[in-house]
Amino acid sequence: MPYFENEGARLYYRLSGKQSEQAPTLVFVHGWCSNSGHWREQVRYFARSHHIVTLDRRGLGRSTTPGAGHTAEQHAKDIEALLKHLSISRMVVIGHAGGGPVALELTRRNARKVRATVMVDSGLYPRANLGTRKTPFAQLLGNMKDQLEGPRGRQAFKKMYQGFFDPRCPKPVAREAVAEAIQTPMQTVIAEIDVMAVDTARMARDIKKPVLWLTATLADQAYVSKQFSKVQFAQVVGSGHFPQLEVPKQTNAAIETFLAQL
Repeated sequence: MPYFENEGARLYYRLSGKQSEQAPTLVFVHGWCSNSGHWREQVRYFARSHHIVTLDRRGLGRSTTPGAGHTAEQHAKDIEALLKHLSISRMVVIGHAGGGPVALELTRRNARKVRATVMVDSGLYPRANLGTRKTPFAQLLGNMKDQLEGPRGRQAFKKMYQGFFDPRCPKPVAREAVAEAIQTPMQTVIAEIDVMAVDTARMARDIKKPVLWLTATLADQAYVSKQFSKVQFAQVVGSGHFPQLEVPKQTNAAIETFLAQL
């Protein structure tokens, strides 16, 4: 199994498909306490036409953490270092949910290398101050953190994760994802809340490349369009917070249509 070490973390990664002069490499960034295996249906589908990089972010999945660096910036720097090591210079970044801030940071740090970005059921918010909690998003993240730090934190975490999936999701798929997530050490679960608290709205305004905003529920298209220079929208049906696992055919079709336009 290939690993790459960067700034105290040992990162598990996998390469799929084969490099092409025509098609950019697809770089998949998983979400909060998720792992690279949750992109398996996308890897299987797009490996026929693209070179693919998947990895477990520091402290998640099979990757280690020194107990620090759980920020959108450091996660982006980890991926950036891995891509440099792999000599990848043309890419499309695809981020899910809590990995969305990492995908945005990676995109804006590598404007010349990133051809486009896909955001899968993620969000755009001003910075969430978890101390004052004056905004709805800050209150949401703060309440999550309070529950996770409480005496029944692991039980609360499991319940949160179970709630991410639509009742129509195949039960084995949801059970596996939840079982994997709750293996994450609680200090990492809590630390990763800060990744989502960054100013993603400001990040978005720095990005000039095409973006696909793919959601499982109706998006506030007017608001999202004000943040990005070039954005398209897609919505899947019959899915919860994990479209790539719950409705992979719809997710793949939306991404494929977007890629064909680049």
